[in-house]
Amino acid sequence: MHFLLGLDYELFLGERTGSVDRCLLAPTDAIARVMEKHGFRMTLFVDASYLRRLRHFAKQNHAATAALSAIGRQLRGLVSRGHDAQLHLHPHWEDCALSGSQWTIKTERYRLHDFPSAEIPDMLHDCVTLLAELAGCEVFAFRAGGWCLQPFPPIGPALRAAGIRIDSTVFTGGRSEDSLRWFDFSKAPAAPYWRFQDDPLIAEPEGDFLEVPISSHRLGPWFFWSMAIRKKLGGRRHKAFGDGALMQADGGYYLRRLTQASVNAVSMDGAKSDMLECAYRQHAAQQAPILNVIGHPKSLTPHALSRLDTFLARHGQKLSPLTFQQVSHLIAKGAQATH
Repeated sequence: MHFLLGLDYELFLGERTGSVDRCLLAPTDAIARVMEKHGFRMTLFVDASYLRRLRHFAKQNHAATAALSAIGRQLRGLVSRGHDAQLHLHPHWEDCALSGSQWTIKTERYRLHDFPSAEIPDMLHDCVTLLAELAGCEVFAFRAGGWCLQPFPPIGPALRAAGIRIDSTVFTGGRSEDSLRWFDFSKAPAAPYWRFQDDPLIAEPEGDFLEVPISSHRLGPWFFWSMAIRKKLGGRRHKAFGDGALMQADGGYYLRRLTQASVNAVSMDGAKSDMLECAYRQHAAQQAPILNVIGHPKSLTPHALSRLDTFLARHGQKLSPLTFQQVSHLIAKGAQATH
C-alpha cells in the first residue's frame, strides 16, 4: 500500500487568518521532520490564490513581501528534499485587502465558480505559474478549496488549459449541504483512482483528468463528541499550532456530526488523526493500493504529530512513500485499481 499525505497549505479563512509563522512555516516544518524521519515525503497543496494576493500587495506592504519570501524559501527547501507542491485555491482572496499585517476578509466569492468565466483561465494560469516559480517544481495537480469542485464544466477547461491533469478533491461518499461550501460526492466510484472528463464522479477511461480521491472513512457521532470534549479539556496537547480561527459552517453541520453517522475524509488534523489507524486497517483489509490522507498545517496539534509519528513507526515498513510527482508514473506502470 502506498501512503500519500496531501496537506492544504493555507491560512485560516475567517476574520482571524492567523500568522504565516504559526499557521504555515512552523507546523509544516514539524510535519516534514516526522515524515523524513521515517523516509516519507508529503505533497503541499498550496493556496496559490493567497500567494497571488500577497504578490499584489508586496510592492507597498513589507509584511506581504516578507511573507511571500518566507513561503518561497520553505517551499523550495522542501522540494529540494523530495517533497512536492501542487495547486490549491481559495479564490475569495481576490477580494481581500491587507493593511499592515491584518487582512480584511470577504468570502462572498468563496468558490471558483463565483467568478466570471472569462476571468478564471487567467487566474488559474497565473496561480500555476507563480507557484511553480516559488516552489521550483512542475505544478499539475489540483485540490479545490472547500472541496468545491462541482459543477465541473465551468472550471474544467480552465484547469486543462493551465496544465492541470490530476485532481485530488473528491472523497467517496462525502457531501456538504452548506450553501457556501456545497459538494456531493455520494455517487463517486469506490476506487482508488479513475479518469474523468466533464464530471469527476463519472469514470471515463479516455478522460483528460485523473482523479486520485482522498481516502474516506465512516464515523459515528461518538467520534465527534469525543473530539469536542478533548478539544475543550485536552490542554496543550490538543492546542493547534495555528493562531487563527476557522470559518464557521452553518449550525446544521455541527448538529449532523453530533447526531448522525457521516462519511469523512481521512485526516491527520487534531483529534481526527485518531482515524489513521482504523483507516489503515480498513484499506489493508480491502487491499487498497493507496491511503491518501489530508491535513492542514494550521490545524496541527502535538497530539496529531505524535499520532503521525507512531503510525509511521508502526506501519512504515509496510507502506510505500508517494507524492503527486510520482502518482502518474505509478499508475502508468500499471498499479491495479481495487474496487
